[in-house]
Amino acid sequence: MNNRREFLQQSGLLAAGSALTGSAATPSMNFIHHVLFWAKNPNNEAEKTQLFKALKSLGGLPMIQSAHVGKPIITDFDKPVTEGSYTFSVVLTFADAEKEKEYLYHPLHKKFIDDNKHLWGKVQVIDSQAI
Repeated sequence: MNNRREFLQQSGLLAAGSALTGSAATPSMNFIHHVLFWAKNPNNEAEKTQLFKALKSLGGLPMIQSAHVGKPIITDFDKPVTEGSYTFSVVLTFADAEKEKEYLYHPLHKKFIDDNKHLWGKVQVIDSQAI
């Protein structure tokens, strides 16, 4: 490399390449459990509040590395392709599929289902493992 500009260009290319190959993946993002919930009674604010609070409480389980509970957001840019009919979205990250399995069979997760299943009309699960 003859000059600083070439050095910076090469360094940037190397950094971009390592990000694309996945070498920069964090352990907390190896396995993602994403669940969409459609409220059975979407106009019932008390039921939606109960479901929201119950979903937030799941994030405290020890095998979960991060938890996000959200609602649909649709921008003008991606409106035609964005799913926005659900009530709540939950994204939980785990170190691996075994930790997710531990979560699924955990008594508090089972209690969450038993106590709240009457609040949703539809649930869709999307699990993803980093490759």
